[in-house]
Amino acid sequence: MELRELIRGARALVEAREKRSITQTEMAGRIGIGYRTYLEYERGTNAPLAMKALLNLLTLLDDQEVVRVVREWTQHKEVTNEQHQ
Repeated sequence: MELRELIRGARALVEAREKRSITQTEMAGRIGIGYRTYLEYERGTNAPLAMKALLNLLTLLDDQEVVRVVREWTQHKEVTNEQHQ
């Protein structure tokens, strides 16, 4: 699976979970990148090396470890956002 397919698939999952369509601009904002960058990722004309490296690293973990890493990141992000408000 190519990275662009993964990005599109993840967006589709978010849309399905929220039961509504999400614009590319909104999705870009949610993940903290610019619209143009997101569009390039989705089209496959730009591939973020850090994202590829992270995905390769996550494939070395079992499912529970992946969930733990994502939850820790989410908690860290929430704490950081609270500190900046």
